[in-house]
Amino acid sequence: MILDYVKFKKFPLTSEIPLFFIHGNPRNISNEIERDIVNFHKKFDYKLENYVIDDDTQTEDIKNNLQEQSLFDEKKLLVLNIVSKSIPVNIKKLIDIWVTHHTQDRLIIKLDRQAASFKKTNLYKNISNNGCVVEIYELKGQILEQWIANKCKMSGIGYEADSINNLIDSNFNNSLSISQAIYLSGLSNDKMNFTSKDSKYTEYDLIDMLLNKDIAGFIKVSEHLRDADTSLSYVIFLINLELEKIYSVIKPTLSQPYIPAFLKNKYTNASKKYNLDGLLYTLKNIAGLDINSKYMSRKANPWTSFNSLLVNLMNS
Repeated sequence: MILDYVKFKKFPLTSEIPLFFIHGNPRNISNEIERDIVNFHKKFDYKLENYVIDDDTQTEDIKNNLQEQSLFDEKKLLVLNIVSKSIPVNIKKLIDIWVTHHTQDRLIIKLDRQAASFKKTNLYKNISNNGCVVEIYELKGQILEQWIANKCKMSGIGYEADSINNLIDSNFNNSLSISQAIYLSGLSNDKMNFTSKDSKYTEYDLIDMLLNKDIAGFIKVSEHLRDADTSLSYVIFLINLELEKIYSVIKPTLSQPYIPAFLKNKYTNASKKYNLDGLLYTLKNIAGLDINSKYMSRKANPWTSFNSLLVNLMNS
């Protein structure tokens, strides 16, 4: 069977399904689906085992794990988080055979969005006929609005319709950014209020200055945000996310931060302006700035240190 996000949420899960294939982006929605499946199987005493797959080196280990029979009749739920651009050849063969000749163990496979031709492959057809494919896309419209409302309720945050709409607009419909904003609101125990501000500059202007390596503009926006009593901790949080995205474009990591397709060129261009050593140094030190901004602001000058660290990066 093939389900989308909405159909999956309404679908009565069963432990009889041998394999769940979570296909697409964004990763935070993919992770949410994974958690739902894992939590369901935990009720039936499945032992969770995770693999991060970027090549075929773990194929034999996974194969042996699937074929191994526990002395205690233990049931396993294996999660194969494939971080390579496509499914490695031997892993693909293993999945193709196992899905039709499976044991009592269960599989969750996660893979980023593939080309349209992938859905015509025998592997995709085999999984959809014998297991469950969950196609993931960025949430939109009323589905996204309801998703935000549910997130707010779970975080104990009050909200209004206007707040939800402003949150969607300010984050370009990006559910990951929205989720992070809700998380920060939950930390402060405030009612969510993302109304438009009559502000000369915003945190997102600061991000643009970073991506464009505009030092003068960065300092100007940073000083405005400081004078407007903007939370430095929140600014650091956003900038850290941007640094991780730039770093991941230069040197792909196991846990890739989500970059919307329409913004990939923007981050590719930004990555050409920075070097790995400078980015790594900044990422290591920005955590200390966050601590200073929260707990040592009286003894330190965190905004000055923040500007100094980022200007040094842009000068490198």
